Amino acid sequence: MSTHGILGVRMPDGTVSGTYVHFDGDTMLPRIDDYLDVNTTTDLAVLIVHAQSRGGIRSFHIADATRAGEHVTTTDLSDVLKPYVITEDNWEEDHMGTHTSYLVDYQTGKIDVSRRYQGRW
Repeated sequence: MSTHGILGVRMPDGTVSGTYVHFDGDTMLPRIDDYLDVNTTTDLAVLIVHAQSRGGIRSFHIADATRAGEHVTTTDLSDVLKPYVITEDNWEEDHMGTHTSYLVDYQTGKIDVSRRYQGRW
């Protein structure tokens, strides 16, 4: 079963840059950890801004294949092509039936996970 979530980065000044994630499922937390093992929180913040302009992320950092011992992952952005921006002002709102939110601290990389049971599914 797929669930909807939100992924964001809390910047040092307290602002939040976030995006909707259509398929988050039970493996989102380890995928964020894996992403941050090879990328920076700046990379994640840039990805989120790009995703905001496309309406969100369809699937985040999915294991695509292993070739010649290399771990290959992909992130598919939404094809809505209509901006959808999540900030500190609307972070707590329900974003299309979101189940879980993942907020990454820009400075430490620590991930705060909040479960949201909306009773819609």
